[in-house]
Amino acid sequence: MTAKATQLNTIGRYQLQVLLGEGASGVVCRAYDPVMDRVVAIKSARVEALTAEQLREVIADYHHEASVAGKYAHENIVTIYDVITHNNLDHIVMEYVPGRSVQDYMKATGPLDLDEALSIAYKCCVALAYIHYHGVIHRDIKLGNIMYHPAQGIVKLMDFSVAHNIEDPPVRDTGTIAYMAPEHFDPARKISLLTDIFAMGATLYRMLSGKYPFTSKNTSWQILNEDPVPITSLRADVPPELVAIINKAMAKSDADRYQSASEFAAAIKLLTEKLYPDSNLLSTSINYLTP
Repeated sequence: MTAKATQLNTIGRYQLQVLLGEGASGVVCRAYDPVMDRVVAIKSARVEALTAEQLREVIADYHHEASVAGKYAHENIVTIYDVITHNNLDHIVMEYVPGRSVQDYMKATGPLDLDEALSIAYKCCVALAYIHYHGVIHRDIKLGNIMYHPAQGIVKLMDFSVAHNIEDPPVRDTGTIAYMAPEHFDPARKISLLTDIFAMGATLYRMLSGKYPFTSKNTSWQILNEDPVPITSLRADVPPELVAIINKAMAKSDADRYQSASEFAAAIKLLTEKLYPDSNLLSTSINYLTP
């Protein structure tokens, strides 16, 4: 599918409107659902860019994502509506979220202000607490998997393609290495809910500094054996309390890390209310505007 093709096409009953994003294996388009009278987003594979085996893997990921995340509804998680088949190809139909990923947003803004980073991190922790309560580990928390619209107060986790139920045996080599916890690289340790907490700490680090916590050289060894570059050496205005929060979230051992996303969220809330006592930064209510 190309941007030109989306201008005229439909997928099932959905009328494609505009290309929202494009990656190596897929595209996401905004579309109109005339039956429900609402705007949705549709994720489709880039057939022309994939081998037959790669296409099967992408479609399998779609079904996995829908089966894991499709049963949940939370204002800080992108809602999956359905998986539909059109022209012998499956597509995910999901909630349309105005805005863009935090990764794309930061390409324009650079590192975020403290209040903005705290607000995003808090809402992500609330979302993580929700999915963890239901026994789901996201496994790929990162800037590119957080939708954000600052004017409307929207923060939503997305892309559950490598998520899994906690009782299922995990695949260790999934996720994005720059945000991976030490247990990914130690066969003696268990992938758990705390793995998402480490990744959220790494995400907060990057929102504030614009840098990854570890370099691209021997990354897994660094994650196992070295501490990240002190964030205050990259950004002097990060207060000691926030440094402590990030360090605890990214602790090497499970015992030293936050023991739940709720505990992580509570620490962010306490600091935010101290730094910005008269703000409404942590409100999770969303004010949608007409797309």
